[in-house]
Amino acid sequence: MSRSASCLGQRCLLASIPAFALFALAFSLPSLAPGGAFAQSTEFQRSYIEPFPRGDRYRVLVVGDSLADGLWSGLYRAFQEDANMEVINKSKASSGFVRIDSYDWSKEIDDILKDETYQMVVVMFGANDDQAIRSGKDYLKPGTDAWAGAYGQRVEAFVKKLRAKNLAVYWVGLPIMRSPDESNEAEDLNEVYREKSFINGAKFIDTWSGFTDESGRYSAFGPDMSGQVRRLRDDDGVHFTTRGYLKLAHFPEKEIRRDLSLAKLERNIPLAGSEDEQAKVMGRVVSPGKSLLQSHQNTEAPSAETGDQAQAQAQPQGQAEPQEAQPQGQAQGEAQDAPRAAEGETSEPAKPEIQQSKVGEVDVIRPVISATTLEAAQTLTPQGAAASLPDSENISSDLPGGLTALASISGVNDPSVASSKSRLPLTQRPYYKVLIKGEQLKPKAGRADDFTWPRS
Repeated sequence: MSRSASCLGQRCLLASIPAFALFALAFSLPSLAPGGAFAQSTEFQRSYIEPFPRGDRYRVLVVGDSLADGLWSGLYRAFQEDANMEVINKSKASSGFVRIDSYDWSKEIDDILKDETYQMVVVMFGANDDQAIRSGKDYLKPGTDAWAGAYGQRVEAFVKKLRAKNLAVYWVGLPIMRSPDESNEAEDLNEVYREKSFINGAKFIDTWSGFTDESGRYSAFGPDMSGQVRRLRDDDGVHFTTRGYLKLAHFPEKEIRRDLSLAKLERNIPLAGSEDEQAKVMGRVVSPGKSLLQSHQNTEAPSAETGDQAQAQAQPQGQAEPQEAQPQGQAQGEAQDAPRAAEGETSEPAKPEIQQSKVGEVDVIRPVISATTLEAAQTLTPQGAAASLPDSENISSDLPGGLTALASISGVNDPSVASSKSRLPLTQRPYYKVLIKGEQLKPKAGRADDFTWPRS
């Protein structure tokens, strides 16, 4: 088959439209938007692959011609160590989208998907489609616009059926061929596969550059999966060797594993629960009509009224809240009479107040910390090295124009302050002399900035 000088009808139309107009057209027409044909019939999911397969096991369907049969062998070996992956071969040699009288994939795929459940489909065609397509009484010649239009309609109908079942479709493109004419035909077919995959939500896997030499030409030899240069193509210049099919399968394998990782991320659903369940875990009760955030804010910043109520609840049971402050003398007298009243009786130590809270299903019991203890803890001074550090000091300097420059210098960053116990006056400290007065400090003898002569 000789390659026609005229381009594909679909490609010529796309090439004549500007890029921005094509972008707007793709999202304004439902038939051109990715996934537009099946968006109404499938459930929304973020990952391309179904995140919750039946039985927690992914089943990969491989369909196509003789190239797909060898591709299945490579995918089977690539996923054979994964117990949650199953690769099923449903390819048919000497088949395609041209001779539908001998094997019609549009009908056969309905029977295949009806009996079993799959999550992914790997497709590869093109080895037998270099034939004329019958259209009524006429035959459409390969390489013409009419042939490309009829062939593209069959490919698109096939992809739509797969995507209507919510399957992740990976269409593997044809590699470079040894014959220049066959390579040109493979490029034309790849353009159809790429366009129909993009429009209908399938992923096109480009394999062309994986089997070329450094100059981009056909080469039967190349690095295999181990990095060794081996023979990858068969004698016919179309099919592959065993190592070649393993390398060919590596292209869809990378994309499948990437999508599987995204699907597993979608399976990690947050288990925090509803707001009521989160409130139980955090030990708070959310009132009806109020969100958990509002309840948390009210707990962190209580009003004056709620603060008084909390203080009243923190007091021991049976002890009334004092209404008025008693005189100091009266209070001291009552304190002196208390031991006398207890003489002759066995005194029992005061029981600490207990606070009980619930975290989930666990009861947590702990003593109540009074407000006086909390206030005393806030006024405690730091001990150790932190207590001996001096406070920061402010330095002011008058600037021209009636402005004043203020700077705060902490003693922690001042070596002269942190290393010496005796604190020098501010005007005698090194940073004040250098930064404020602009004086030059006298260098130490033998230091790099000591330029005195003669040197000792």
